[in-house]
Formats: sequence, C-alpha cells, structure tokens
Amino acid sequence: MNYTLAITFILISSVFGAFGTLYFKLGASYKINFKNIKLMWAVGLSSVSFLFYIYALKQAPLTFIYLTASVSYIWSIVLAKYVLKENINKYKIIGIIFLLVGITALNI
Repeated sequence: MNYTLAITFILISSVFGAFGTLYFKLGASYKINFKNIKLMWAVGLSSVSFLFYIYALKQAPLTFIYLTASVSYIWSIVLAKYVLKENINKYKIIGIIFLLVGITALNI
C-alpha cells in the first residue's frame, strides 16, 4: 500500500471533481444538450476526477480513500466563494473544521 501516492491521487481527484461540480452548476441554467459547453466541461472534469479516484483505490484501502475523498467538499466551498461569490458563514467554517478533524481522526 502506497498511502502517499493514494493521497496525491485523491487530492488531484478532489480538485478535478470540485471544478466539475462548479461547471455542472454553471451549466445547469442552460439547456441540457451537447452544445452546452459548460456541461461538457463538467462531464470531462468529472471523468478525469473519476480516473484519479480509481488509481487512488489501487493504492490504499477503500475506507482510507473514501474518507479522504471528502476533502472535495472543501474545494467546492472555496470555489463557490471565489467564483460564484457565495457567502461562507460561520457554520460552513465549523463544518470544514469538523470535516478535517473527522478525516484525520478516522484515518489514524
């Protein structure tokens, strides 16, 4: 088991996944078809995310990968803040802290 490589793959996967989610959000207000470039980007980015997730699964146990992959929620919140101009309130910050503590505690 190569945990360092697994973490690397998960971090890459989570960033691509967060950008994929962002593009799903951006493309959701348009007609759903192959001409919707934002949705096509979303599908492509999510596919790349999925490939890195699969490679991560080869490197470490599922329980480790699945818990660590939840870091993608943090990337999504950051992207929502800076790209979509959404507010990050104290409850979201508390949630991020709990998420990081939980990932750390359950992976020890």
